[in-house]
Formats: sequence, structure tokens, C-alpha cells
Amino acid sequence: MDGSDIVDGTLEASGVLVGAEETDMSEKRPLAADGSDAGSTSNTHKSEKTPARKLGGNFVLALALRRMLKSPAPTLDHIIRFLSSGSGHDKLWMITQYFTKIVVWLYAKRGYKSASERVRILSNLVADYRIMIRLTGLVPMSQFIRYGEQFPAPTPLLQWLNRVMNLSLVCYYPLEHIYWLGAHRIIPLADNLVETSGYWSCRFWAAWVALQFVHLGEEYRVIKNRRQQIFTQGKSDAIKMQQELDAIDAEKRSWNIQLLINACYFPLTLHWSTRGSTFPDVAVGACGTVAALAQAYNVWKATA
Repeated sequence: MDGSDIVDGTLEASGVLVGAEETDMSEKRPLAADGSDAGSTSNTHKSEKTPARKLGGNFVLALALRRMLKSPAPTLDHIIRFLSSGSGHDKLWMITQYFTKIVVWLYAKRGYKSASERVRILSNLVADYRIMIRLTGLVPMSQFIRYGEQFPAPTPLLQWLNRVMNLSLVCYYPLEHIYWLGAHRIIPLADNLVETSGYWSCRFWAAWVALQFVHLGEEYRVIKNRRQQIFTQGKSDAIKMQQELDAIDAEKRSWNIQLLINACYFPLTLHWSTRGSTFPDVAVGACGTVAALAQAYNVWKATA
């Protein structure tokens, strides 16, 4: 047998083996209508396509997580700056303190007494915490007073108003400290003295709020005069003139927010300064929530 016979014999042997294997497997698997091996196709799809879908889904999820974790998060950074500031931290708890009073009223109105009492406890705890963190309030207050003397207000009236308002806060803080320390039995004080300290601290705060209305009135006059001066001077540089007007508009918007905050504080200070006040607690919550949101907005802009 020559070489070609060996090759032909080998091919024939291979063909027989392949044919025998296919025949043997065809007896174990049904054929599809077109004669194809349905079982083989089905198994192939199960073994290949299902893991591919899972792999594709996991890949998309991993890619999304990677992009989320590695990409910049300016909003999250802003939230952290807001909460890291002393004012932002306090405003978060202030919103909680006053908004929960509204929730208490809603729960009580609908007959959810147990839930109402639990939320009331939370509101009282937050209020107590906010008083506690003001125990160091005189420290930044002293710095604010020094700053006001080093950089005087634009008018003599505003400067004197700042001094009187600062004096009212200097009286307010120690009285509130006495109230809190006495109420928690940290220092031994008679109950009537603790109560009196609380009322008088709020009265000094009420004096500050009343003076703030006068302060805002003088600020409005200054802003109005500055706007009139810009138009009467008739500057040739239109761009610079527009920039000055934009700055005044920004001050006016800030003035509007301060007026809103003070208007919300005014009934609260009168309520806490008066023995036997009948001002409803839900109204306290509403006024406090609006004031807290407005102040939080200012802090949010300042930490941008």
C-alpha cells in the first residue's frame, strides 16, 4: 500500500468514527422539525447566552459604580461643607426641632397619640441639644463685637444699633446658660430662678429682634440711596454700572430673606417672653420652620 492509500484509509477511518459517533448521539437526542439537533441548540443557548447576560449586567453595574465613585460629586461636597460649618449643623437641627412640632400636631389631630408623643420627645431633645451647643456662644460673639468695631457700619445709626443689639445678646447668652444648667440640676438653683432666667433671656432676644426691624429699615434706606446714586451719576461705563446694580440687587435679596427671618422670629420671642402665652405650638413650629429654612438657604449659599 502506497502513501496515498494510507491517507485514504485514514480519512475513511476518520469518517466512519465520526459517523458512528453522530449516529450514537442522535439516538439519545430528539431532532428538530428541520432535522437539526434541537437539544444541542437548546443546551448551547443555555450554556452560552444566560451567563453572557449575567456577565453583561454585572459589567454595567460595575461600570456604573466605578463611574459614580471615581467621578466628582460636587453636590455631596457641598452638603459636607454645609454640615461641617457651625451654622449649617445648627440649621439642620433647627429644621428638625420646629418641623417635628408640625408633625406632632398632625399626628395628634389624626388620633395617633403614641406616635405624636414620640415625635414630641424628639423635638424636645433637639431643642435641648441646641441650647447646650450655645454654651460657647459668647466666644464667637466676642469676636463679632471686635469685628464690628474694627469695621464700622456705613451709617452712625447702624453702628449704634449694632452695639445695642450686641449688648442684648451679651445679656441673653448667660441667662440662657443659667436656665439650661439649672433646669438640668447641674448647678443648684431654685425653680423660680431657673424659670425667671429663661424668660429674661428670651426678653433680651426679643429686644434684639425688635431692634433688627429698625436695623433693616436703615439698611433699606442705604440700599435705596446707593441705587439712586448710580443712576444720578450717569457713569459712562455701562458694564461697571450693571455690575454695581447687580450687587445692589443681591443685597436687596439678602435683605428680603433677613426680613422674613425676623418676621418669623418676632412672634416666637414674644411667646417665650410672656408667662402663660397661648400661642399654639403648631404656630411655633410653622414660624420656626420657615425661619430655619431661610437661614439654611443663606448658609447653603455661603458654603457654595
